[in-house]
Amino acid sequence: MFRFDAAFRAEFRENWPVLLIAFTTFLFGFSMPAYTLPFIFPEVIQHFGWTREQAMLLASSKYAIGAVCALLVGSFVDRTGAWAALIVCVALGGVALLSFLWINTLTVYYLLGIFLGFASGGTMVAVKVLVSRAFHHSQATAMGMAMMGSVVGSVILPFAIGAATEALGWRGGIAAMSAGIWLVALPLLLFGLISPAMAFGRRPTREAMAACAAAVRPDDATLRRVFADRNFWLIGVAIFLVAGIDQAFTQHQVLIFDDAGIDRRWAEIGISALGIFGIVTRLLVGNILDATSNRGLAILWLVLSASVLMAFALVNPIIFFAYIVFRATGHSAVMLDTITMSKHVWGPFRGLGTLLGIYTAMGSAGFAIGPWLMARLYDQSGSYTSAYLLFAVVPLISSLLIWQVEPRFWRTLKAERAARAAEAVAGKPTPAE
Repeated sequence: MFRFDAAFRAEFRENWPVLLIAFTTFLFGFSMPAYTLPFIFPEVIQHFGWTREQAMLLASSKYAIGAVCALLVGSFVDRTGAWAALIVCVALGGVALLSFLWINTLTVYYLLGIFLGFASGGTMVAVKVLVSRAFHHSQATAMGMAMMGSVVGSVILPFAIGAATEALGWRGGIAAMSAGIWLVALPLLLFGLISPAMAFGRRPTREAMAACAAAVRPDDATLRRVFADRNFWLIGVAIFLVAGIDQAFTQHQVLIFDDAGIDRRWAEIGISALGIFGIVTRLLVGNILDATSNRGLAILWLVLSASVLMAFALVNPIIFFAYIVFRATGHSAVMLDTITMSKHVWGPFRGLGTLLGIYTAMGSAGFAIGPWLMARLYDQSGSYTSAYLLFAVVPLISSLLIWQVEPRFWRTLKAERAARAAEAVAGKPTPAE
């Protein structure tokens, strides 16, 4: 299953600097604003007396705006390149975290959700385009490696924010999470912007696009043809549904552990363990998707359904551990689905940034609805039971939809690799010769 052939190795040798910058962007510029939210909710509920639904609407406002921002940034990246978009979006995330020092009302609280939405949606789309333009044969694996940055961030964050909150209070602790943005992520992005070796992160020239097309022979796709393609809607609906489930569990994770009677210290360990297993699963899932495309993705989404059912019995240590592994695997699949299927079906065509923006917007819409719906169901019933039952079924629907997709470009590349391998074997001299 695991593949790291000559085509993979050549791409990694040439483009490892962009992979390193993408990793640090996810570590500081994406994960700190994104993964701070579950630790914000208990603090604002206790401090301001807000309900869970009111607190969770921050996540919903963030992802609703993120959906709009993804559409705008996708088109912006196609015109200007990824580096400039990343600098703006990552800086907005830093500003939002600092602004928690002065939050006092729900209005301001939701306004910060808007800032976080621009930061997360824009960053995700721009990095996807950056990696897609740098990697072809190993795109999902490369994106999985880049997204290990967000996983490492999720491992570090529970302990970092815990220590910062104890030392500085919850407001100062949240603001302190922006330090890596200002000191590490933004300087590296500025280096990428000015480096001649990373020009593909800027606006692609016609000559560069022609060379890319000649090298990998993408499908003759335009956005109009893509929108008329049945595959577009199958992928979009599947991504929307499964994204809501994934993000509901991400944002409610601390509260879910609390309701299960798990000690806060063990909750922190559990969330960090999700991150540790995520490091492995990002690479493993990326390689599985490079090798199996939509069929592998369908199976991986079934793992997400299994993790939802395990949430009923988290007090059992064995099930708690299994939940960590299954949840990390399912989450990795959700994080890699849009970039993988977009490229596998239509290839690196000129409108790829806009397409990734649209799919990221669909995923962000699911991200916005999922946490709110879970909170709504909890407030109505006083438990997560009804949410678990509903959310265990939804990934099954997504798997059925994605199974029907035709990954045309991926099949072309696969056939080319097989042909080159056959030629290499045919041309190799025998020992007798």
